[in-house]
Amino acid sequence: MSEETLRIMIATDLHYLSKKINDGGEAFANTIAKGDGKVMMYIEEIIEAFCDEVRKRRPDVLILLGDLSFNGEKISHIELSKKLEKIVETGISVYLIPGNHDINYERCFGFCDNEIYKVDSVNAEEFREIYAACGYKQMDYFDKYSGSYASKLTDDLYLLMLDTNSYFSNYLCEESFDWLERVLEEISKKGANILAVSHQNLLEQNFMFTEGFMIKNAERIEEIYGKYNVKLNLSGHMHIQHIEKNIVSEIVTSSLAVSPNHFANIIYDGNSFEYWTECLNVDTVEDFVSISKQEFEGVGSRQLTKLFNTHTFENEDEADKNKMGRAFIKMNESYFAGEIFDAEGFEEGIRLWEEQPECFTSLYIKSILDSVFKEQNKFKIEL
Repeated sequence: MSEETLRIMIATDLHYLSKKINDGGEAFANTIAKGDGKVMMYIEEIIEAFCDEVRKRRPDVLILLGDLSFNGEKISHIELSKKLEKIVETGISVYLIPGNHDINYERCFGFCDNEIYKVDSVNAEEFREIYAACGYKQMDYFDKYSGSYASKLTDDLYLLMLDTNSYFSNYLCEESFDWLERVLEEISKKGANILAVSHQNLLEQNFMFTEGFMIKNAERIEEIYGKYNVKLNLSGHMHIQHIEKNIVSEIVTSSLAVSPNHFANIIYDGNSFEYWTECLNVDTVEDFVSISKQEFEGVGSRQLTKLFNTHTFENEDEADKNKMGRAFIKMNESYFAGEIFDAEGFEEGIRLWEEQPECFTSLYIKSILDSVFKEQNKFKIEL
């Protein structure tokens, strides 16, 4: 590791799926057509491009924030772990935790022609065995009740990997809270800084998406973090690029598998964390950026089609609906990418949405209006 600064790369929600259980046929195509915008037809190319990028840049540390697999397939985990072990062999330290799609996942399937078939998933112990080289051999503290661990990165920085997915459903039990407080107290006595990580988010990033997105006892965790001067938490899960500040600041990094296919970087210099995102270049797929963007836009288009077919908009004609649709697609794209939304040309569509009776989409647009006019891809916090 570098003496002056620590260089960290971050990715989350990789959703890797082995080609050994996916032939890309009709069953897979039908599943993806109803999906959430992940570019699953090129997931092998995405993961290979990312691993190549990590090896080329040679950061000190790579952190993966969970949802490593598509839906918990054992073979997907095994294949991904081998790719990560090649990174470890270059001297880069890799740390990871599971997400809600990684362990004992019920809808764990393979795809062949027009058939979907059940495949093996993994339990928590198998997960840690498969990814032993990616944090679990290097940990200084381990919580058997949750699967959480902490590792010393430098003399003045510890990494806390909070696992709310190995044994329980998105929360910490009392025994894990005891472990967490004991570990943070011990680290704080050493005068070290702490970088916290979780898969689900710690802070409310959007008032419409709390249940199933936030850790269930997040407020209690945040209080403990505040007590021990943990200033930054990294999370994923939501597939959006978003930043919130409270007692603790939290950065949600968007999914590597979803347009604009972000990964992130942190520079730690002992006095601050400086964070920024980049878009992955997948040059083995011709016109990848457009393909990925179209896949994501398809999700919004399907939502709009369903909405316009099931809700009556008495005062709006087709031209108005077109304005509303264009505004929604562009604003939703900016929100997930964490980019500042340029409202020029979309003012009328936004106004029409604001005038609509409350429905999911109109409420969603109201929920993101503040976020889409703020920078979400860069952040610096002093320690």
